[in-house]
Amino acid sequence: MQNISSKIAFFLLVFNLIFSLSCSENIKPEKQDIATKEKERDSIDLLPQFLDTFPKINYNLIKFKSNSERIRFLDSLSDVPNFNKYVLMTLNRKQWSFLAGAREILVPDQFFDSNLPYSIFPTYYEAARRIPKIIIVSNHYQAMAAYEYGNLVKFSPVSSGKEKTQTYPGKYSLIFRQRVRHSSVDSNWVLNYYFNFHPQAGMAMHEFTLPGYPASHSCVRMLMDDAKWVYDWGKQTKVDTSGRRIDNTGTPVLIVDHYPFGAEFRPWMQLTNNKDLKVQLPDNPLEFDEPLIPIIQIPKEIRGSLVNKHRYEIAEDSLRKLGIIRQGVVITPSVNFNKLRRQKEAEERRKQAELEKLQQLEQKTTEPEQEEGNQ
Repeated sequence: MQNISSKIAFFLLVFNLIFSLSCSENIKPEKQDIATKEKERDSIDLLPQFLDTFPKINYNLIKFKSNSERIRFLDSLSDVPNFNKYVLMTLNRKQWSFLAGAREILVPDQFFDSNLPYSIFPTYYEAARRIPKIIIVSNHYQAMAAYEYGNLVKFSPVSSGKEKTQTYPGKYSLIFRQRVRHSSVDSNWVLNYYFNFHPQAGMAMHEFTLPGYPASHSCVRMLMDDAKWVYDWGKQTKVDTSGRRIDNTGTPVLIVDHYPFGAEFRPWMQLTNNKDLKVQLPDNPLEFDEPLIPIIQIPKEIRGSLVNKHRYEIAEDSLRKLGIIRQGVVITPSVNFNKLRRQKEAEERRKQAELEKLQQLEQKTTEPEQEEGNQ
């Protein structure tokens, strides 16, 4: 009885916090008037258009002892003023279908209609004040930030590469986009709002499952609305008059850290408020190191086209020395499943053509017999 009473008391405390503090008006950052300042950017020092004026938001980690307890709690959230599913999915790095079965959920004591107050990234990035657009991804905290001239305009959850197919730290850039793409790993997987940032390794930002931990094959998975936002907002690589891509002309993408694999450790679930942590960003974002990607994660038939191939060949050893790849972990080799699928389809077409040819031959051999019988 004492445990049940303690649980009830805890729930009451959480709901009192939510109901008492979430009634304040939704806070929005000042709208940015970027267009009016574009002509002045090369000649003046730019000031932040808004700073972190968001209130302190406290988080409570609620653990459930039974499914019924979790269901009752989730049902009760619909009565909370300003309740926002998107905020809850962001804090837990899970889409709603996974939250519905979670053993524990991180809940804020205030809900707003924007994710920005909950950002683990600073609202102003001084070193990016002259960069029109830049994307920052933290593997460690499974989150993404987008900046325009140093001002935070987007904060969202992600699911990056699992341990055997990591999304390695480094400076990339958005290359090309495709509204709908079928995964090269499994053609049954449909990737919405696909935006590639490393063609050779097949790495891209796109919509797909967010289970609350790194789970991808080196891509950066996002919720549908977030993937669409990046798809519309990001700039792909420019091409010259011959149609060749011009390096480093797409929106820069910085993967700034790696995930601490090896333990049940989800750092974002340890946060107690929105103020104590702000991810430290590079002082010179456009000079951030190029990624170290093991050559085993590049399909064999395209390795010859790699620029600075030696860097890929030494990458795995370097990553192990840095502790990014743990001892004993075997990296999953990259296979060009698109090529295998095309080969399989070609083989099926060949067999079908042979079958049709045999059927035609059989038909020709039976035609004379039928004619004799008719006579």
